[in-house]
Amino acid sequence: MAKKNLYQAVKLFEDVLLTGSEVISKKMDQNLFDHVSKQQFELLNTLKLKGPSSPGNLALVQCVHKSAISNRLKKLLNKGLVQWENSEANDDKRSKLVSITPQGEKLISEMDKAIFAIIEDILSNIEDEKIDTFIDIFTTVKETLIAKGDSTDETNH
Repeated sequence: MAKKNLYQAVKLFEDVLLTGSEVISKKMDQNLFDHVSKQQFELLNTLKLKGPSSPGNLALVQCVHKSAISNRLKKLLNKGLVQWENSEANDDKRSKLVSITPQGEKLISEMDKAIFAIIEDILSNIEDEKIDTFIDIFTTVKETLIAKGDSTDETNH
């Protein structure tokens, strides 16, 4: 694999993520964010995707300091959107995991529907074959990351 092509692919991926986030944020009904900030939504979405996680792992995945995660978690706990779970490892509070509550899952589901509607509208002119290729490529990349141990799935606890 040519390093130049890989570099271009990674930079394009970063650009698509950044541009996509910006476009979706602008088109999103801001009333959906009445209950949570965008950062809190990202934390909820991370929990939905990864399952119960430690605050330290959430900070690592979201590339923020643990104090930022603590502040977000406090707000989400007070809103009933997340809850503490005891880790099976031991009862030490530092090993407790955070999980999303049914109320949090409902909120994420509503927001996911709104985001998908925006993406569907934006990408409606892309041929099915290209979407299939996109799925194949990202499936391969994800499987490779997991196989190489670069996924944080294993450091969840």
